[in-house]
Amino acid sequence: MRKNLNKNTIILLSIAAISLISSIFIGMQLAIILFLLLFLCYLIVTKKHYIKVFKGTKAYKLEDYQTALECYRDAAMSSWANAPIITNYLICELKYGKPSLAQEYINENLKSKIVKPLESTNLEVTKAIVTWKTSSKEEAINSLKNLLENNKNTYIYETLTSLLLCSNRFDEANEYITEAMEFNSDNNIIKSNYAEICYKLKKFDEAKKYFEPLIDLNVRFIEPYYYTALIENKNGNFEKSIDLLRKAQGLNESLVSLISQNDVEQALNSVMVKSLNSI
Repeated sequence: MRKNLNKNTIILLSIAAISLISSIFIGMQLAIILFLLLFLCYLIVTKKHYIKVFKGTKAYKLEDYQTALECYRDAAMSSWANAPIITNYLICELKYGKPSLAQEYINENLKSKIVKPLESTNLEVTKAIVTWKTSSKEEAINSLKNLLENNKNTYIYETLTSLLLCSNRFDEANEYITEAMEFNSDNNIIKSNYAEICYKLKKFDEAKKYFEPLIDLNVRFIEPYYYTALIENKNGNFEKSIDLLRKAQGLNESLVSLISQNDVEQALNSVMVKSLNSI
């Protein structure tokens, strides 16, 4: 990081020095114009990747995920890309591209990037997700536990508890989710993970208590709709269960989750059969 900051400083000081020396030969007015031109060139070189970020964000909002991925990938390849840009690219690559390319980027490109201390934690969490998807689930979980020891962070809690749930390590997940709820009970992912562990531990009323407010908020992830639908199905409320599962069909799968659209489809078919048989 310091190396990259020095690089920026050296470039800016060089521009100022060149302009100042030039003023001796071409006059102050032309030297000022030269400074502005050189500074403009500096901005174009160091900030042009933000054009790709803007295009990628626009494409993502339009659900054109392949175009978004291409733009984020190009932006992340810039030597001036920062941690949020890199994180967005890695997440997008995992969801809509090739996880192996995300791991390749970490191995070959990440060392040369500018990473501010305040942004490094989220990037480390994202790297753990890449590890989870490409190589070692245990390594990913241990990496997040180590991060959590030195830095209580909502993103770490979200991801660690999700990975533990996906590993069917429910007792351990319950321990960390309880801790996460104490740290940030307002976070929707943490509340959903808490409700999911309640469901897994057969505490259905408690699970429903936390899932239903998330559904009222129209959250854009599957779990609240899917698990509440299963609870309604158990209670014989087939129409409500079907309605919830149909809502879940319109949502993207979470990057780290036990639930896929295939699970939603199977559950919907099962409930519809039960509904027809109950007539």
